[in-house]
Amino acid sequence: MRWEKITHSNDNEEVTAMQPLEGIDVLDFTQSIAGPICTQSLTALGANVVKIEPPDGDAFRPLIDGAMFASCNRGKRSLSLDLKSDEGRALAQELAAEADVVVESFRPGVMERYDLDYESVSETNDDVVYCSVTGFGQDGPYEDYPAYDPIAQAMSGLLSVTGPADGKPARVGTSAIDYTTGLTAAMLVMGGLLGRHSGGSEHIDVSLFEVATTWMGYRVAEYTATDQVPTRSGDTIDGIAPYGIFEAGDGDPFYLATASTKLYHRLCRTLEREDLLEDERFETLSSRSEHRETLRAELEEAFAEYDRRELVERLVSGGIPAGPVQSIDELVEEDPHAESRDFFVETYNQHLEEPCRTTRLPFRFEDGPVDDLESPPRQGEHSRAVLEEWGYDDETIEALLADGVIVES
Repeated sequence: MRWEKITHSNDNEEVTAMQPLEGIDVLDFTQSIAGPICTQSLTALGANVVKIEPPDGDAFRPLIDGAMFASCNRGKRSLSLDLKSDEGRALAQELAAEADVVVESFRPGVMERYDLDYESVSETNDDVVYCSVTGFGQDGPYEDYPAYDPIAQAMSGLLSVTGPADGKPARVGTSAIDYTTGLTAAMLVMGGLLGRHSGGSEHIDVSLFEVATTWMGYRVAEYTATDQVPTRSGDTIDGIAPYGIFEAGDGDPFYLATASTKLYHRLCRTLEREDLLEDERFETLSSRSEHRETLRAELEEAFAEYDRRELVERLVSGGIPAGPVQSIDELVEEDPHAESRDFFVETYNQHLEEPCRTTRLPFRFEDGPVDDLESPPRQGEHSRAVLEEWGYDDETIEALLADGVIVES
């Protein structure tokens, strides 16, 4: 594995970024979000990722008006082939025999039907790094269960602690477990590639359920130490105050997180409300939690003197963790930090046939962000080119196209 550099443009200046996976070939048998985020991450780090799509394309291309596919498949190359045909399976098996990495997101047993499971691939590719991204892992009582992000949130206990204290459980408003699973899988693939010097292949088993359950680590520790089952507490955290969403004088919401007595003292001094430091109801962490609503009323009286921008700047200058509760349009159009860090990139929504922007992957080396990927491929856009690179001649490729084994956009 070689460390190479590429250059990309940033504010009209050339920026050099490390590409640790230059020369690594990845076969991507994934759909939805978790698997595609894994392989998109590998692409951003320099790998040649070939996305294997069925003849009718990735089923997730049109979802959310194409936004999901536009965001999670940038920089890849698309080879559209029919795994249900003998020729298609043989072709995929030949490609897998030469790949450095294979990533798949089917339920256990599906890839075995095509002789593309880890055991089959490792027989012909003795140093392959093979990653399976599933809902529940490769074994256990739930191994055959279908799963998407909200199912993992539900079964891990995450939903039980998310939402208003007096309301129903609420799903996290984006596919957070999918994204975390994808990034976790990419990290494990990198580890597998680093370990290849010792010889042998590697099968990586990563699941949404286990990633979501990992999110619950301190909640599990809380329960097993106290026998108290954690419950929903809305925008705040039980036992800590002031902590949560408040409103400034202009009615705009912001989040305040004073998780210690030291921070509470800073807050009172910054707001010039030293009188609150003399009130025994607010003297300790537990007493502030007990009198949470009374303390909120006192603070909101002080907050009312400022608009949100002024208030957040004042609090942050005082060393107090605070930030505006932003809508997506505010984040994209108005956030100066996101703009300064160049965090939004151009892509293309093929379902709507419209240009759009999405977020970069959170990868940054000393010389700048790594993610400078092209828009997602159209279905089968690279079918011919990929096979040519793998050594197939024009006659063979034309026959595969004519028989419908592969599809070219």
